[in-house]
Amino acid sequence: MTKDPLTSTREALIKDTDHLKRDAGHIVEDVKKHASAHIDVVKDKVNDAFDMARDCVKEHPLKVVSVALLIGFLIGTFRRK
Repeated sequence: MTKDPLTSTREALIKDTDHLKRDAGHIVEDVKKHASAHIDVVKDKVNDAFDMARDCVKEHPLKVVSVALLIGFLIGTFRRK
């Protein structure tokens, strides 16, 4: 008995589809792992930057207020028509 060509093609397509689904699942898992690792690194760097900024503000509060007022003055001046 010979197999019907359509049946064998359909079975091959089903098998290929199953392999593609599995491969896609593995790719998604890998991307999630790498993304979470990179997000943790970014979070650490952002936290360090905020800590440095907080320390700078604690050490030089008058300079920070002066710069904020200067920036506000410049923005207000140039926004006038």
